[in-house]
Amino acid sequence: MITSVEEMISQYMNAWNGTGIEEYQREFAKCWAVDGAYTDPNFDNINGVDGIAGLAHKSLETFPVRTFSELTVPDYHHNVGRYTWKVELPGETREGFDYFEFNESYQITRIVSFFGPLTNIG
Repeated sequence: MITSVEEMISQYMNAWNGTGIEEYQREFAKCWAVDGAYTDPNFDNINGVDGIAGLAHKSLETFPVRTFSELTVPDYHHNVGRYTWKVELPGETREGFDYFEFNESYQITRIVSFFGPLTNIG
């Protein structure tokens, strides 16, 4: 049972490092609400544990060698938060930013993911 936001996000990030659909389903189920929703610039309407597990599996098929990890500790209040992450791919590292919402059971109810760092004005 997850008991903190930090543990919830850590579980979520580690779930992305799975190696197959059954592992994705099992690991995301630990931190993802039954009706959890995921959106990024390439996908919308990814819902539920099976949806996020299927997306992770598709990612693994595209990038069979990759490792996801957190770059920052989650910053959160009122059941919403944010953190930055990275994915190490052969020959490159990519970074991103997630906005998330969670319930009282420390399950993710929504993630909106952005790729690349924010750009400063001026």
